[in-house]
Amino acid sequence: MQPGFFAPDGPLARALPAFEHRAGQEQMSEAVARTLEGGGTLMVEAGTGTGKTLAYLVPAIRSGRRVVISTGTRNLQDQIFNKDIPFLQQQAGLPVSAALMKGRDNYLCKYRFGQFRQEPLFEVLAEQRYLQTLKAWAVETESGDRAEVAELPDRLRLWRDINARAETCTGSKCPEYQGCWLTQMKARADASQIIVVNHHLFFADLAVRSAFGAVLPEYDSVIFDEAHLLEETATLYFGVQVSANQFEDLARSAERSAHKAGGPEHGGAGAAGLRQAALELFVRLAESQRFQAGRVPLERPDKGGPEVEAEWAVLCEALDEMVRKAPTTLDKPEDADAIVQRCTELRTALERILARDDPGFVYGIETRGKSNLTVSAAPIDVSELLKIKLFDELHGCVLTSATLTVETKFDFFGTRLGLEGAEQMTADSPFDHREQAVLYLPKRMPEPREHAFLERSIQEITSLLRITQGRAFLLFTSYAMMEKVYDELEEINEWVLLRQGEGSKVALVETFKDTPGAVLLGTTSFWHGVDVQGDALSLVVIDKLPYDVPSDPLVAARIQRIKDEGGNPFRDYQTPMAVLELKQGLGRLLRSRADRGILCVLDPRLTTRSYGRTFLRSLPPYRIVRERTDCRAFFEEGS
Repeated sequence: MQPGFFAPDGPLARALPAFEHRAGQEQMSEAVARTLEGGGTLMVEAGTGTGKTLAYLVPAIRSGRRVVISTGTRNLQDQIFNKDIPFLQQQAGLPVSAALMKGRDNYLCKYRFGQFRQEPLFEVLAEQRYLQTLKAWAVETESGDRAEVAELPDRLRLWRDINARAETCTGSKCPEYQGCWLTQMKARADASQIIVVNHHLFFADLAVRSAFGAVLPEYDSVIFDEAHLLEETATLYFGVQVSANQFEDLARSAERSAHKAGGPEHGGAGAAGLRQAALELFVRLAESQRFQAGRVPLERPDKGGPEVEAEWAVLCEALDEMVRKAPTTLDKPEDADAIVQRCTELRTALERILARDDPGFVYGIETRGKSNLTVSAAPIDVSELLKIKLFDELHGCVLTSATLTVETKFDFFGTRLGLEGAEQMTADSPFDHREQAVLYLPKRMPEPREHAFLERSIQEITSLLRITQGRAFLLFTSYAMMEKVYDELEEINEWVLLRQGEGSKVALVETFKDTPGAVLLGTTSFWHGVDVQGDALSLVVIDKLPYDVPSDPLVAARIQRIKDEGGNPFRDYQTPMAVLELKQGLGRLLRSRADRGILCVLDPRLTTRSYGRTFLRSLPPYRIVRERTDCRAFFEEGS
């Protein structure tokens, strides 16, 4: 790495008129450079404002190695590729070739979109209004990445009919293969030194890399930003899940292709039999859920779980029938091949889940959305898998985040990921937390399980919103609580309210920034990767300590494993996980040295329970206040 790049009079200072020397940034960059040059694994907790992105990008570029940069959110991925790398190329004089890669679901499929335009069938009629926007964008875009169309809601049902997801892709057999945005993306990546991906794509690639080829080009060094999300993402991709909707999508694809070949509009190519067989199986499985919310265990029959041998046999026959019919009822060989492949993959995945016979996995069932039943198998512990399949194979690996430590120690994070023996480093934030924020812990709050908690929460939230004149993030641990608070604030009608689900995450945050006095209400996804600098955000309120639901099958299995090994799961697992999540949520407030505002946690357990001290000792040194009048005084002093 070029000596002195981050020094007060170095190249970065000359490129940035508003440059401020940060010792933590310089130290982190030197440590990353050593890791990429000499090999090994480095964990870095880099406080907000450290400038960690440039601290790892510069040595990654200087290393000359192909380095994969993996982020936890697509927002950060876009920022690195569209802002940080161009800055280093154009202003800081660091020539580099770089490529952006996202999961294929993010890209428009030219072939499927062309078919849809010829015969548009909208499952949700209200989504018709997006078609003209998509038509115009499809002509102009150079990437096919849906992130370019901010107004598309995250849960746009139409997108599933036109995106480039794997189960509908015919690869090199597709007539649009050469002009395909995925083909072009992979070609750019093959020719680039720096590959910017997100954790979901990275682990999707890692999970299939050895057996089925690779999505990412060859690499030997990885930098994980927002590394606190790695265990959750690895668990998802080292496991398997199948939903009822996947069978419905398969049936719809088959009958559409059959209809174009002159067959019946509904039920052709074996779709009718597949629908009925899948319905019978998933109805039988649903009985084990017993209308419970969230994910519940999918036990083996000898432990009280559903016996579905007969329904599974019927579904297998329906899949076989669709495979037999595909070559004769679908006029295009590539369509037939895609249907056969989807049948095979669905059968293999569901068979693995229904066996319920791997003691290292936990099996669950849940309803997502209105009626989409999903069954899954997830590894209880990913540390050994990560060690063998990832860390042992790399030359150099850097894991960084603003939230990796609990009570200043990396022990919890390192153990969960199998990183014993990795180098550790803390790059302190340049923020003056005591001067820039107060942490308000209101007195005499009821506990969250008490009936009065909602009413008191509304009182505290409305009083704080009046102090800051809106300009707030209200972060919740559940959709139910978010909806209740939203309804109450809507009734009061004093602020512009923005609610998770009303548009894409990116669009909601941009609207929040552009709307004076807005209040944004969100759940888990808004605790991470949201960056709002300046006066637009002056208040962050969190309703409860973010403990995982202990009845969730995966959480319960991890708790039981720790008990079996003689540990204390509440102390060793549940509380550290909640600590890292709380640090993330509170970290939304201060994003620059000029930011100032109020943090509030409504949950009284921070001060009434002994484990509350673990949370408080893990947070930055905010000044704690207990009275609302102190919040007002602090805020007015800053104003």
